[in-house]
Amino acid sequence: MPTSISCSAVYPTLAVPSVTATCNWYVDRLGFTLRFLWGDPPTHGAILLDAACVHFWAGKPQLGANWLYFDIDGVDEMYHRATSNGVKVTREPETYPWGMREFNALDLNGYNIRFGQNVGSSG
Repeated sequence: MPTSISCSAVYPTLAVPSVTATCNWYVDRLGFTLRFLWGDPPTHGAILLDAACVHFWAGKPQLGANWLYFDIDGVDEMYHRATSNGVKVTREPETYPWGMREFNALDLNGYNIRFGQNVGSSG
């Protein structure tokens, strides 16, 4: 019988034209924390929102149906932070029947980002 494998985290890693500009955008516009930049100039970096971590590497963005979903507390506060910092919102905050309040935005590279907060089921 196979042994069980545990996993403490998964780090989505997205290709971006500028690792530094992308990390700075998340820090400046959305209040993330810089985890690291690697290389000179940086070819790899990571940002944190609490324990959630996203990595970026220097490459051509792979846009389309890909998106990042952040399950957070304070979705309305994040929405106000985003809009007051010029983030392009593509879907206003809405509470859905499955118990999540969510909004969508685009980052500086065109990646879809979505923030959601559990507010309890409406049905």
